[in-house]
Amino acid sequence: MAEILLLTEDRERASGIRSLLREDGHAVHSCPSVSSWREVEREVLPELVVAPVSSPDPVLAAPGRPPRGFPAPLLFVQSDADPFSDATLDERIVDRICSPFGVEELLARVDGLVKVRRVVLWGGNDRPGRNPRGDELRLEGLARLKSVGSRIGAVLSRRVPRHEKPMGPYLEVAARAAEWADRRDAFEPGHAERVASLSAMMADELELGDSEASALLRAAMLHDIGKVSFPVEILRQRGPLDEEQARLMRTHPERGAAILRALDRDEEVAQAIQFHHERADGQGYYGKSGEEIPLLSRVLAVAEAYDAMTTSRVRATLPPSGARAYLQEKRGTQFDAACVDALLEVTRPTRPSITLSLS
Repeated sequence: MAEILLLTEDRERASGIRSLLREDGHAVHSCPSVSSWREVEREVLPELVVAPVSSPDPVLAAPGRPPRGFPAPLLFVQSDADPFSDATLDERIVDRICSPFGVEELLARVDGLVKVRRVVLWGGNDRPGRNPRGDELRLEGLARLKSVGSRIGAVLSRRVPRHEKPMGPYLEVAARAAEWADRRDAFEPGHAERVASLSAMMADELELGDSEASALLRAAMLHDIGKVSFPVEILRQRGPLDEEQARLMRTHPERGAAILRALDRDEEVAQAIQFHHERADGQGYYGKSGEEIPLLSRVLAVAEAYDAMTTSRVRATLPPSGARAYLQEKRGTQFDAACVDALLEVTRPTRPSITLSLS
């Protein structure tokens, strides 16, 4: 069961959604005024805000501050007839679903968004998703992340689902969360897409099979999803992180894998994300070395490092030639040698050619 805040200014739109949410076991709190929803949110501290509205603008423009920590995701429910533009907020994940949709699709989307928040905030409290210390991110809870997927599953299984939920909406929620993390990160927009593009070219060079290549591309698009839990101030901080911030940042691969395991059943993708900051010499985040590191993680490590060096918004960037030289220097120590060779090959500058006419 989740605590959900439902905006009910439009009673006709909200009534059916309220019934479905309650039927699926959720506790629904109503907010009859869109302009005051942020104030109500601070009182209720929901795990998800659902907004069946014709336009996102009044919701986004409502005054007030979000609760501290990781605010509840915001799900817009719209109709095909609504003049809806894509809505975003720096403070929280914003998702939307457009009618007509199936009951199971809506409930799966709700469930997926709640799961993301629970993974981010899980700290062993009596009620998942509610942190009695004001939803603040606490480092002492990080050791519990290894078992977070199974613990969340146990909590969620306490209620018997009335609808069989399809997998598609869960994957869409993962993509939306990763997109939000990417937009807030320290790199130029499009980091995940660029890493995926490099990974695809490297997969061809390494002659990966179709199944491995498909898992690699999904992992590349989602590899930094664990950063959804970090304040944007840390992600975009100029200069070195302090010790506590660095420790927190090193948790993002495991957090990302936990989110994937809560939303998806693809363990290959989850492991690729979990170990993409390992080093060939064993000096990475979790101490794996050489072939102990999954191959997809080794590919991601090289692709991400190349893009990070050339597109950072908070540190001095390198030209492609400088990034290639750094990878060559760290080949076999920080990075897998074969993966470095593959990236150097697919990013090799092409020499301009001129076609001469002999006529």
